Amino acid sequence: MTKARDRQRAEQRQAALDRVITALTASLPGLGRAEAVQAVSEAQAARGIPLRDLDQHLADHPQALISGEAHCPPVAIRLAKILHAAGHTAVVRPACTDCGRSNLDLPRLGPNGRLCINCSARSSKGTCDRCGRTDTRLAARRAEGLICYSCYRVDPDVVEECVACGQLSMPVTRRPDNAPLCASCWTGPQHTCVSCGTLGPAKSNGPDGPLCASCHHQQQKPVRECGRCGQARRIARRATGSRPDICEDCYNGPTNTCSTCGKVRPCHRGTDGAWICRTCRPGLTQECCRCGRTRRIHTRWPIGPVCSTCYTIVLDAPATCAGCGRHQPLIGITEDGTRICGTCAGTAFDYTCRTCGLGGRTYADAQCARCVLTARLQQLLSGPDGRIPTPLQPLRDALALAKRPCSILHWLKHSPNAALFTSLAASGEPITHQRLDQRPPSRHLHYVRHTLVHLGALAERNEELERIPAWLDTVLADRPTGHVQLVRPYAHWHLLRRARRRASQRRRPAEPGSFLRTRVLVALEFLAWLDEHGPDLGGLRQDGLDRWLDAGNTRTYAIRYFLSWTTGRGLTGKLTVPSIPRQQPSQLMDEDGRWQLLKRCLTDSTMALDTRAAGALILLFGLHASHVRHLTATQLVHRDGNSYLTVDRHPILLPPRLARLLHQLAEAPHTRAALTRTNRGEPWLFPGLVPGRPTSQTGLSSKLLPHGIDTRPARNAALVALAGDLPAPVLASTLGLHPNTAVRWAGFAKTSWADYLAARAHDMQRHPGKDVQGGIPRLPSSRNTQDNCH
Repeated sequence: MTKARDRQRAEQRQAALDRVITALTASLPGLGRAEAVQAVSEAQAARGIPLRDLDQHLADHPQALISGEAHCPPVAIRLAKILHAAGHTAVVRPACTDCGRSNLDLPRLGPNGRLCINCSARSSKGTCDRCGRTDTRLAARRAEGLICYSCYRVDPDVVEECVACGQLSMPVTRRPDNAPLCASCWTGPQHTCVSCGTLGPAKSNGPDGPLCASCHHQQQKPVRECGRCGQARRIARRATGSRPDICEDCYNGPTNTCSTCGKVRPCHRGTDGAWICRTCRPGLTQECCRCGRTRRIHTRWPIGPVCSTCYTIVLDAPATCAGCGRHQPLIGITEDGTRICGTCAGTAFDYTCRTCGLGGRTYADAQCARCVLTARLQQLLSGPDGRIPTPLQPLRDALALAKRPCSILHWLKHSPNAALFTSLAASGEPITHQRLDQRPPSRHLHYVRHTLVHLGALAERNEELERIPAWLDTVLADRPTGHVQLVRPYAHWHLLRRARRRASQRRRPAEPGSFLRTRVLVALEFLAWLDEHGPDLGGLRQDGLDRWLDAGNTRTYAIRYFLSWTTGRGLTGKLTVPSIPRQQPSQLMDEDGRWQLLKRCLTDSTMALDTRAAGALILLFGLHASHVRHLTATQLVHRDGNSYLTVDRHPILLPPRLARLLHQLAEAPHTRAALTRTNRGEPWLFPGLVPGRPTSQTGLSSKLLPHGIDTRPARNAALVALAGDLPAPVLASTLGLHPNTAVRWAGFAKTSWADYLAARAHDMQRHPGKDVQGGIPRLPSSRNTQDNCH
């Protein structure tokens, strides 16, 4: 009977093994029977409980090996590992249902599937019998019961006095004489990284040898789409069933409300079970040896504990060490009080760049910020051939010489403008205006184009007009064919042609883009209205046009330009668009208030320098904000002890205080981006964020408004005052106004200059060939002007 039972069990085992082999070869077409038998044997699944579990699992889940089923017996995990290592890439190894890693053994079975040893330990939670916290990991058993890890680290039976710093903490290692060392004072074993060759602590032990932290992050951490920021970056916290992947930039630990400061920050639980942030964590705050403030300690140098602020200040200001003579951060001190470097102080602190050898704060791979920036620029701006394209070489040179390389590194990492530069280089195509025109219009493309023009990589062109064709293609994309056939030639051959001709003749930069867009959009709205309410364009009559104008606003009167063009080509009859009645200025600043604001601009040093200068020019001379922002240092001249500003044709004599203010503005270092500090392009008095361009009109006006300077009322009040003192021709030629505009301002000021013109003609007859005041107008100065501007 025993032999019969053994024979029956052997037949059952063979039948189960045959079913397993059949299921494996069916789900993996590239797997042969002999190889399957060998894999099952290596997985120790040829007999006993493993064979029975594997047979049952494959019967319930025939596609288990290619689906990565997490609810599986341990033998299925071993078999998947063997087959995957043998080159069967279709096999999906089961992953830990908590941390998501599939390259580990999964010895435990959790509620959602298999768990690795670490996640299993984390999931084994309970109530701490010391602090009372629930659902926490338990570390040890004491007299009162089980205690959590937080209580274990501060347990009196565990903590000891560190022989280096004297702090009571849990020791992480001991010296040969059994003296304890805390985590802050312990220096781990040094290894040579097999990837970069750096000597230091090893983060992990890879297949080829030890890896430093930087190389470990580059090679070991997966790169996937972050569930918080949406960008493809290295993942710091893997996804689980309740949370997505979180990258290194987004993950700062669990966020909660700090019980001490009340702020929502990354926190951990204290010994009493309450959430506490790192800033408020007890034991980490101490008096800084440098600044004397009680703050959170960043590190401990031979000079003593230092806070994060002093840490940065010392590393960013290296000096000559009195011991070795090298230029290093002085983090040590001798008995007589002389500051020395870390090496001379006998510590392992080394802040020397391994590339250039200079001392200071180090970043990636023990390199200084300048060396990291140089390598990063070479990496990001190189084309497919590994070389930086010629148009981008001036950009590389300008960024590499920046005064603050740290800010450029941050810009390269986070700015969409830097990402656009990188994509242009990676495409391998020539970088030209035509190539940039093929990309969708955006403010980032606008920045990149102006940067390349400013650096001399691209030829300069009138961007206000050259951006119109791309905008027009976008606007006409979904319009009826008949409208497109009318508006496209109207925009290209009438509006743009006329705007380019006028732009070439103007003495000052103009921005006609908004006016051209308005005229195109009004024409499209008018054609759409005709399709819905009226006859076709050829049958349009004056009454139909009047109905369109009555239903609109002042913007609709711009249709006159389109109808003038259609009439000239015989598409419509003669139609009349009435002119909008001119209105007198309604927003005027009080004269006393204007002088008070002017005095503040000239004397208040708490205001920003550019705000004071712009406000003074508008309040005193009535300049438009668009004229002010286009002023350059070349228009400011100092000769014969006086200063002059040329706004239009003739230089204007400046009052002394305003002259000093403008000269300070012209000589002040730019606080804008590094690319604006090159010597190329116009020396703008009011530079903007876009390299080579002045500040925007909106930005300039918004700076003045918080100080009570509304540009339109201030300009109107200044022009009224000037029109009451100057004849219209002088006002027009000095401030760049159109003669008709100057005449209207003179009429508004109710001033007659007949006597002045007669006296001027008589003087010219008496002294022919002599210009009045040598061609340099002196704008009239009342007693208030003299008091405020001298």
